[in-house]
Amino acid sequence: MSTFVALARMTLWFVVISFSLAGVSVAADPFARSTLSTKGTLYAGQQVEIDIDVFVPNYFLSPPQFPLFDIPGAVVTMPDDRGLNLNETVNGEDFSGIRKTYVVTPQAAGDFTLPAIVIPFGYAAVPGQTSQGKVTVPSLTFTVAAVPGGAGGTPGVTAGELTIMQTFDRDLKGLHAGDALVRTVTIHAAGLAPMMIPVPKFDAPDGVQIYAHDPVLSEERTSRGEITAGLRKDTTTYVFSKPGTFALPEIALQWFNPATGKTETAQADGAEITVAAAPAAAEDQGLAPPAPPPAEERIDWLWWVGVAAAVVACALLIQLAASLFGRLVTWTETALAQRAQSEPTAFRRVLDACRERDAARLEAALDGWSRKTGNVPLSRWLDRFGDVETRTAFARHRQSRYGAAHSHHENPDLGRLRAGLKSARQLWLEASSADPNTPTGELPALNPVLDAPLPTSH
Repeated sequence: MSTFVALARMTLWFVVISFSLAGVSVAADPFARSTLSTKGTLYAGQQVEIDIDVFVPNYFLSPPQFPLFDIPGAVVTMPDDRGLNLNETVNGEDFSGIRKTYVVTPQAAGDFTLPAIVIPFGYAAVPGQTSQGKVTVPSLTFTVAAVPGGAGGTPGVTAGELTIMQTFDRDLKGLHAGDALVRTVTIHAAGLAPMMIPVPKFDAPDGVQIYAHDPVLSEERTSRGEITAGLRKDTTTYVFSKPGTFALPEIALQWFNPATGKTETAQADGAEITVAAAPAAAEDQGLAPPAPPPAEERIDWLWWVGVAAAVVACALLIQLAASLFGRLVTWTETALAQRAQSEPTAFRRVLDACRERDAARLEAALDGWSRKTGNVPLSRWLDRFGDVETRTAFARHRQSRYGAAHSHHENPDLGRLRAGLKSARQLWLEASSADPNTPTGELPALNPVLDAPLPTSH
């Protein structure tokens, strides 16, 4: 008997512990819930808010992906992109949650059901480790009633509050025939999307033309970015084509207030406009005088003559510039050619050949300079203007170039020859400037004796 009792006790403890562990497991799983946030009777056209909460144990490691779903016969939006963070304790377990608020606007009366919504996310099932999870949002059904009829049985728009404001671009007094008046009407609808605001009706009395501009839709938001109201701005221009008194009708919209369950009317007052006759000058010509026939345009000969003169002047300037440039190029080329053929240039070639110790080039340079200046033979010129050392250096140069191959000749001192030629040329230039008719010499012998003794100083 004692064995049976002990076995029964063990079985009971096993069942209790199993249920306890099962409860902990259930409590530790992620879950979701849906809540109808808008209370009271719901009406067609009213914005209905539904809160979707997703909870996980510990904390999220990647945010839940809330989808935008469809409900037949309703417009679904999620105006607040940011989620609300939540914390909750369930069965002794701490949960972190994120809430998104959807706005559902039913277009007609009836029952509406939330579709199956699956939301994936990442969370820390075990702290420090990422687990992928997903939850299915519990279904939610709500009933929408029809909006009570307004004037004439026509249902109005459902909003938390609807107001109309208007402005005119000018003083309503002092208008004349042909003037224009701009009327701007702004509708503010709390708890209503801008696209759901009805279009106001602008009427114009006889004798007034009306031009409507494109509406401007916008939203009013809180500091957190939550939409609190919709705004619609309509602008219309009235043109008064004749004098008289005109009554601009009021702008009225019916709206249903779900808080009071009554249909209310928002309006912008009309205006009575007195339009005076147009000024006398305008009356004589008429409000819309026919366009005068186009006058034959006269040719401005003075302007055309000025243009022609400017063109001719530009052409002459271009021709003159081209001629001057051509002359400049010719003069430059001539000057360079003359400089290349001048006596100083020829003598510079002699000095350069001496400095570079190029005997062949020196011989050609000396021949060219002596022929250009008429100092032929060059030895006669050196006898007159060169000193003994210069004549000796020149003779050694000639012997090295034209002497017999078996003869022994000293290497010419081209450096000394260069200095002596410079001094001789300077004396020659001074003598030439003093006596322009100074004889330059006679032709050299056809076969000079290059092995003759070198000149000696006295």
